[in-house]
Amino acid sequence: MCLLVVKDGFLPQEVWQQIEKLHHLTGKHTDEFIVVVPLRCKHEEYPFKFYTVEDLFKTLRKLAEVRELIPTKKRSSAQTHTQNRKIGNHSVTKVNLVLLGMSGTGKSATGNTILGKRTPQFFSEASSKPITRECQAAETEINGTRVRVIDTPDMFDDEIKSSDKNRHVTMCKQLCQSDPCVYLLVMHVSRFTDGERDILRKVEEAFGRRAKEQTIILFTRGEELQRAGMSFEAFLQECQPELNNIVKQCGGRCVLFENKTSRQHQQVTELMQTVNRMLNK
Repeated sequence: MCLLVVKDGFLPQEVWQQIEKLHHLTGKHTDEFIVVVPLRCKHEEYPFKFYTVEDLFKTLRKLAEVRELIPTKKRSSAQTHTQNRKIGNHSVTKVNLVLLGMSGTGKSATGNTILGKRTPQFFSEASSKPITRECQAAETEINGTRVRVIDTPDMFDDEIKSSDKNRHVTMCKQLCQSDPCVYLLVMHVSRFTDGERDILRKVEEAFGRRAKEQTIILFTRGEELQRAGMSFEAFLQECQPELNNIVKQCGGRCVLFENKTSRQHQQVTELMQTVNRMLNK
């Protein structure tokens, strides 16, 4: 962890300037620095990752328990089985799934499919204008894993104001402060736009240079391939070179979704299997 400890009376803008200086000095991305705020500090929204001292020690203790560096209380066999299922250095019991992509690709509908609730948590409808305007989060449990789904507005449109983009990115990072984070880059299976040709670069600029190592491509509108009599494998082999390059940069990790189908549970299971394989590397 890269920790920056601040005193009472600190100014958030000055702290952010210090983080940017450290970024240039060390080469580490700004989101790799965690600011430790004073005990008396109230929980507020800051333009950086932060822990209270209490949060910091809870996190360090959790990491130490996972790595068996400190003794823990005896657990039942079921608890031990759950605790021993790990993703990298993290417990598999929680994960954040962040939906990224351009407007109209079906991020909100995909989020509702993953959540699997009777009442949709994210508003979704066909529209030529962006529907989601702020980051939103909702949680569910999938096969014993607590999943937080984070729906985002289109923050990669070249016409979006820099201040709005930074606000969306900051909010998204705050929602992902703890637990493993997986980026789901949502793309329309039958539409590849000019704005998506360099979308991985935009993702890395927003979330760090290693973001593509945590990214899975999620193609929506799978029913259109079915109508065309084309398999998903054939689609990936025959897609445009630029799109094929994006898939390769993400390690070939991609899934196909139909958000209006009876096999939604199977799709979500396949997605979580891909998530587990990626985080287990």
